[in-house]
Amino acid sequence: MKKRIAIIACAALAAICLVLGSIYLTRTTSTRVPGETKVKGVFIEGQSGGDAETLNWILAADATSFSYVGHTLDSLATYDNNFNIQLRCLAKDIEVSPDGLVYTVTIRDDLRWSDGSPVTAEDYVYTLKNLMFSNWLTYPYKSDWQEEVNGEKVFVTPEVVNETTFTITRQTVDPEFVYTLYDLTPYPKHIAQKYEGAAEAFMQAPEFNNLSYTGNLGPYRFKEWNRNDRFVVERNPDYYLGKDVGAPYFEQYIIKLFGTSATRQAALEAGDITYTGIEPELVAKFKSLPHIKVYTVPTSGYTILAYNQRANGWEGLKNKEVRQALSMAINKLAITQTILLGFAEPAFSFIPKVSPWYTEESVVKYGVSPLYDKQKAAEILYRLGYGIRQADNTIKVTKKDGSLLQLRLVVNVGSKPAEDMAFFIRKELLELGIETEIKLVPWPTLLRQYVMNTVPGSKQEPAYNKGPEAVSQEEWDFILMGFGTDPLAPSGSHVFFASHGGLNFMGYSNQEVDELFARAKSKEALDKGVRQKIYAELSHLLSEEQPVNFLAFHRANRGFLKNVMGIEPGVNMGYNYHLWYFE
Repeated sequence: MKKRIAIIACAALAAICLVLGSIYLTRTTSTRVPGETKVKGVFIEGQSGGDAETLNWILAADATSFSYVGHTLDSLATYDNNFNIQLRCLAKDIEVSPDGLVYTVTIRDDLRWSDGSPVTAEDYVYTLKNLMFSNWLTYPYKSDWQEEVNGEKVFVTPEVVNETTFTITRQTVDPEFVYTLYDLTPYPKHIAQKYEGAAEAFMQAPEFNNLSYTGNLGPYRFKEWNRNDRFVVERNPDYYLGKDVGAPYFEQYIIKLFGTSATRQAALEAGDITYTGIEPELVAKFKSLPHIKVYTVPTSGYTILAYNQRANGWEGLKNKEVRQALSMAINKLAITQTILLGFAEPAFSFIPKVSPWYTEESVVKYGVSPLYDKQKAAEILYRLGYGIRQADNTIKVTKKDGSLLQLRLVVNVGSKPAEDMAFFIRKELLELGIETEIKLVPWPTLLRQYVMNTVPGSKQEPAYNKGPEAVSQEEWDFILMGFGTDPLAPSGSHVFFASHGGLNFMGYSNQEVDELFARAKSKEALDKGVRQKIYAELSHLLSEEQPVNFLAFHRANRGFLKNVMGIEPGVNMGYNYHLWYFE
């Protein structure tokens, strides 16, 4: 399971990103002859930062959870480094009716659950209608499957055609909906229906939490998960894509968690692990090591400083001008060049340069000259009542009563660049007179106590956006974390920035932004020129509104032991990892 859009721990920005988006259709092929490539060895990936939240994927919003499950459960399709579609569980590409309303999905006929029963179209339709669309489960990406009809949000309509074919019917056109479909994975109906309607039982279901149902749907099978230590999968000899070439070629694939980026990088240098992300300051060193190969690749991940616009954040953050002033006081060039050592570039909105929808002409560039200006930032805040003029005529930013303004910045532990960014932001704001308390917390704690929210006094289960009245368990003002954008379907980022977006934990709301995201997913956007203009308007508006401070788009450095073969470096270099092997 590889979600296009997910909340990313800052440390995970160096992990292999599996992003979707495509315009061409191909199949993953291998020139290796069966038996020619030997199955051997254990591939160990080193990570620091946050562990997964759950293996029960319908409940997940974090990238790590999806990456874990993805080792055992393929989606309908994925993409190579050139954004060509690579079929996975699809027998052929999705067919779209001439009017753009009916999508016909045909799955392979050799997919099996662990008990040997076939994976059918009924499993996919049941997963959609009875689980993802249900009101008894909190599925963070539910809005991806809804459309607005006569002013109301309604779900699309899935229907079974035969054993291997189902359709999805819409009432309105969405030119990027096919990318949502490519990402679909199923639950087995015959197991899931035992828990239907019982949220707690479903959340605790052993089959879904130990991935014992996944059959031949992924290159690996679940073996064990020791939380905050390691996630282990073992080779699946029945993998549907491996039967002709004997793949995958590793006996086991292990994700090993380390407390810091320094310890995981030391483990790669010692040869104790096979792969990890390399932090910018160590790239030159690792490139000089004879047993290591470092690939520098573009990504669609970016770091943001989220501004809490809910009731338990500083009240000033609800004001666009305040957010603009704060963003104006933080030097993005220092972050990208000094902290990230040039392996990043300033971000000003949510669409990365690798996307064909990227535009720079319309964005407002806070954080670089001339909109990196602490004096002007202080003057704006002073005009809004947040400051005092001192004897030397300089402005000190304060609360409206003139007392010290103290704010809280939360970041997950485990990444030196993330922590360096947090302390740099603290230093920048301190020059305005703002005292910032930095809270370094584990990733699960950050999600549960600071990101998830509920309406006070209600009996709601915490989620990432429970509406405008909801607040998190712990108070916060800033959160430093990673977001990701689907390069070919940026409209998926509505989950972050639309008022009712499932991952809009900041509490941001702007009707014009909502309308533009809706237009990007409408019939008029079938015209690519129109869609380009819509994205330009969205990029401009979000860069001006600053619901978050868009800090940096990253170039990742992936360090591998040199004996790993079959790697194709690029923006989605993990797309064919089932064909990697040890020399």
